[in-house]
Amino acid sequence: MQLVHMDSDERSLSPRERVRVRERFAHKLGMGVAALFLLVGLSAHAAQVTEEKLESETRDLSRELRCLVCQGESVWDSNSPLAGQMRDLVRERLRGGESPQQIKTYLQSRYGDFVLMAPPKHGLNWLLWLGPFVLLAVGGFLLRLAVMRWRKRGGAAPVPASHELSAAQREKIEAELAKLGDD
Repeated sequence: MQLVHMDSDERSLSPRERVRVRERFAHKLGMGVAALFLLVGLSAHAAQVTEEKLESETRDLSRELRCLVCQGESVWDSNSPLAGQMRDLVRERLRGGESPQQIKTYLQSRYGDFVLMAPPKHGLNWLLWLGPFVLLAVGGFLLRLAVMRWRKRGGAAPVPASHELSAAQREKIEAELAKLGDD
């Protein structure tokens, strides 16, 4: 009983040639299967690399966005449900082909400048960025003026040379100690 169907061309071949034809066929089939496995493996690896890149971009962008519930944490670090939704939104928009800047612009238009961990430096925001430095400079200037005035007046009051107590001071201290002893 034959398991392999033979073409009329194959019947005209000698048994040795038939074996060679079958070996070549098996070799080609094996190479085809190996190529198929290689392509499947490479596509899975490419998908994994793409997912890792997408996750990395999502993490980087989410660290630049403020959680609107926690307000002191980035969207990436926050555990609030809103932060999770914002991470998913960022991931889906990145997967859709939008750039990080387009996503920031969308979220900024929806939630305002507050959604950015580092708000843009324009308009009144300049006061927020420069205010601490201006206050520090003004405080330093006022401290310098106070020190200069203090030096003009002669600095600290001189300490008396003797630290001896007068008789009145000594009597007052003894009276206070006597009161404490009576209690």
